[in-house]
Amino acid sequence: MSSPAPGFPVSRKLRFGTFEIDLENRELRNRGLRVKLQQKPFQVLEMLLCARGQLVTRADLARHLWPELHVAFDRSLNTAVNALRLALGDSPRTPRFIETRPLLGYRFIVPVEEVTEPASARAPLRAVDPTAHQDYLRGLYFLNKLTEEDVHKSVACFEAALAQDPRSALAFAGLADAYGMFAVLNMAPAAEIYPRAQSAARRAVALDDKLGEAHAAMAGVSMLFDRDSAAAQAAYRTALDLSPNSAPIRQAYATYLAAIGKHVECGDEFRRAQNHEPPSPAAGARLAWSLYVARDFQAASEQCWQALVLDPQFAAAQHILGLAYEQLGMIEEAIVELRNARTCSRERPAMLAAFAHACATAGERTKAAETLDELRELSARRYVSPYWYAIAHAGLADCPRALDALDQASRERDVWLAWLNVEPRFDCLRSQPRFQYLLRA
Repeated sequence: MSSPAPGFPVSRKLRFGTFEIDLENRELRNRGLRVKLQQKPFQVLEMLLCARGQLVTRADLARHLWPELHVAFDRSLNTAVNALRLALGDSPRTPRFIETRPLLGYRFIVPVEEVTEPASARAPLRAVDPTAHQDYLRGLYFLNKLTEEDVHKSVACFEAALAQDPRSALAFAGLADAYGMFAVLNMAPAAEIYPRAQSAARRAVALDDKLGEAHAAMAGVSMLFDRDSAAAQAAYRTALDLSPNSAPIRQAYATYLAAIGKHVECGDEFRRAQNHEPPSPAAGARLAWSLYVARDFQAASEQCWQALVLDPQFAAAQHILGLAYEQLGMIEEAIVELRNARTCSRERPAMLAAFAHACATAGERTKAAETLDELRELSARRYVSPYWYAIAHAGLADCPRALDALDQASRERDVWLAWLNVEPRFDCLRSQPRFQYLLRA
């Protein structure tokens, strides 16, 4: 065993994101499950953690970890860092944990905490199949890209994880979240997706009721499909009690708070989440959407630009940016961004509906009507929720047809009704008794 790197005593356990490292027993765990990591990658991680966010140079790593090696050091270091990134589910292009400084070295970019709770207070740990865990991490990676193609890939990864480890509560939780995204992206009717999402979430909780991700998956089902706010809130609170340092769970809970109009609490949760995970396009889009429904349109637009710096073709951020610009009265800019969102999303129904609404707001009613016709034509090739027809009709100030479409969306259990009470584009309908009835349904 090598001597410990300076910064923390060797007997201490450290936590970052959902990972925990035991420097004494030389173990790395993710959400309580052991992650296989060979000696050199573990030592690299140890030095990065103990540097407390400071740059660790390649020369320092060579001196401490390969003192006898003078010829093939670069190749050995690259191999160790690649193995470490694979174990963490990290990427050199869009790093969540390890930032590369070209020709200089590496820096650990998320907060690191000391773990002080006694071992007796911790839940018993279950061995994990390393191949299954890697499949699970790949599933999360694809899920957070928020595209239809990548959500399909995420399901395949979670199913591969379950083929390796049929009792993986994490993989079942991931599968439930992926099915929820099927409904959010309008990839299939919510009523068709609901049984699969509910079954996967229930299975996750049954396999490990001490797993925060399992309860968060159940909360997502309660929020999106059941529209049971009390059940969703209870499940999210249980999830956070079990996994207080999980940024994805805090982001999901924050999104729920935005949907029920608790915008101050929502902002607090997003800030807490940012302490445990570096910025990402998906996290930025979730925060931007919450700011949009909180009617802080300027802040929403700024957050979208931050996400687009990370991925200039991230359709979710382009979409929300267009919505924010429309509400700010920047209608030409809104139409430009929504046209970009249509292209980058490959004409997803939400983007067509938003474009139609913005065109109507701009007074281009003919263009809005043509886009509504495109939405109808699209329904011959794929599922299009009545919710998106409601958005387009609301933009055209056709209240009866907008309400008819929302009635149909309610019958189909559309998941976007979770945000009905806070969606600014439905302000023209709020005084209507039928709309108020839908809010109570």
